[in-house]
Amino acid sequence: MSFSKKTSLFNIANILSFIRIFLAIPLAYSVDKICFESSINDIYFFLGICFLIALTDMLDGYAARAFNVVTNLGKTLDPIADKICVFVLFIYLTINFPNYFLFYFVLLFLRDLIIIISTIYFAKKSNKYFSANNHGKWFLFFISLAMILFIITIPNILSYNLLIIFRNSFYFLSLGFFTLSSIQYFQNIASNLRD
Repeated sequence: MSFSKKTSLFNIANILSFIRIFLAIPLAYSVDKICFESSINDIYFFLGICFLIALTDMLDGYAARAFNVVTNLGKTLDPIADKICVFVLFIYLTINFPNYFLFYFVLLFLRDLIIIISTIYFAKKSNKYFSANNHGKWFLFFISLAMILFIITIPNILSYNLLIIFRNSFYFLSLGFFTLSSIQYFQNIASNLRD
């Protein structure tokens, strides 16, 4: 049985998303090594994994469009890969910074659970798939920067006031975009329920 590159599970864009999913393993390992006494090498390793994750995230969308392999599976796989990596960091930060991340984690988990259930429902019912919205992309951008800065300021070698100001600014920007993206997702779900 042959598959065209457009419908294949293993087109270049999907492979990049799968690589990002597998990068969650070294991400979890690298973030688990970060503590107050961590060396600069531990931080470089963590940042290197984050760079690879960001690179595969940028390249998968570009590859899908450049090679004309945009698929419903790819539109679903890309945000799943993002969410897996984000949840790795969220779990770590919820443990280490519960005042900042515990409630945020619960809200994100519940929202994404509703989105996943809705995506499965509408995919089976009417072959409709939800993809990331622009507010969701901005949320992911700002929360990723905030989480990276929270993590690299844990060791005593990088606790600069300017980093902490940026960290907190990105955190609050992410909350705003989380709210906007959630509203947009729920409006989309409600609109599809009415159809």
